[in-house]
Amino acid sequence: MHFGLYLLRKEIISGPQFIQAVSRQLETRPQIGSLAIETRRLTMRDVFRILSLQSVTNDSFGQLAIQLGILTEIDIRELLAIQIERTTPLAQVLVDIGAIEPYQLQAELQLFRSAMSEGNSLASGVGDLNINAIEAAFATFEVTA
Repeated sequence: MHFGLYLLRKEIISGPQFIQAVSRQLETRPQIGSLAIETRRLTMRDVFRILSLQSVTNDSFGQLAIQLGILTEIDIRELLAIQIERTTPLAQVLVDIGAIEPYQLQAELQLFRSAMSEGNSLASGVGDLNINAIEAAFATFEVTA
């Protein structure tokens, strides 16, 4: 996410491209419940029980599973690690949607990593971003998607 904000701040990608990429990335992210079933930590019945409870609370799936004593914090950490591992990296999504060319991505990624290691605030990606422009991009994306 920070790299995407970095690219946005440098105006290498546009707000709508950033929003589209994040949305596509989220589509590739497997759900914790599905991963818990796949790894045999939960049954379908357990998942439905948690989802039912989740529909009336603001708690996350993992928090509820822990509260119910169905999963441990270690289970949730392991499932989150699997989830991250299986989610398409934002950089790859940006290339896939044509927002940035692979050669440019590699060059910018190198600059980003260098800036991060030096503690450069530009690498945080948030510094001088126009929040109104990002919100407008979200609104535009929602209308056109």
